[in-house]
Amino acid sequence: MSSGLKPRKGLVISLGLVCGGLALTASIVFYSGYCHFFRYQEDRKNIRSLESDFPGLEAKLKAAIRYYPLPAFYGELGRLRLQRAMVEIEFGQPEKGEPYLDGAREALRRAMAGNPLDYSFFWELSKVYFLYNYPLLTYSGKGRLLCRESLRRHPYNEFLFLNVLLVFFEQWPLLEAEEKNWLQTNLRRVVAADPGFLDKLKRRWRQNYRATQDLESRLAELGLQD
Repeated sequence: MSSGLKPRKGLVISLGLVCGGLALTASIVFYSGYCHFFRYQEDRKNIRSLESDFPGLEAKLKAAIRYYPLPAFYGELGRLRLQRAMVEIEFGQPEKGEPYLDGAREALRRAMAGNPLDYSFFWELSKVYFLYNYPLLTYSGKGRLLCRESLRRHPYNEFLFLNVLLVFFEQWPLLEAEEKNWLQTNLRRVVAADPGFLDKLKRRWRQNYRATQDLESRLAELGLQD
């Protein structure tokens, strides 16, 4: 009887040691990933320029992902690469920004695959498609579709909706009839809950364009302007 229990007891001990080892390994991996990410965050606060500090920042994020491939880490890597691409575009060299846009797209797609409920990954990826082949809006349709997907995941985020509206009204001549219907439906939904929302939209528009005549004519076409 006792001899039969010994192998079973040994098996339990062995399994306990294996599980303990796995838990310890997971803890070390988790810690290492976040350690690199926190170092990235600290360095990001003190950058001299994104152009010169980009390699070090990217390396820390890639190290964090190597240890612990969280969607949030991939999302941050995508944002960093997107911002680096925008530096080249601001320098008037959009062709040099395309490799960074490709890298941003890859990272953001991984983030979306890992957490398809996070609206921010869809919103950031929309910017990538708006910037491809800049200043032409070659892939704007794909970008607007991603805007809609981001809002579908967070329909009551006012800040997000205002930004999405700016995109759609800025690209008004490119919109399909179905997109205008979508815009009308969602604007009516939000205005019904917040009658002052259109005033907020006009203020945001005025910050970029000063005059609101174009916006008002487009709202009128949607039946949303007095």
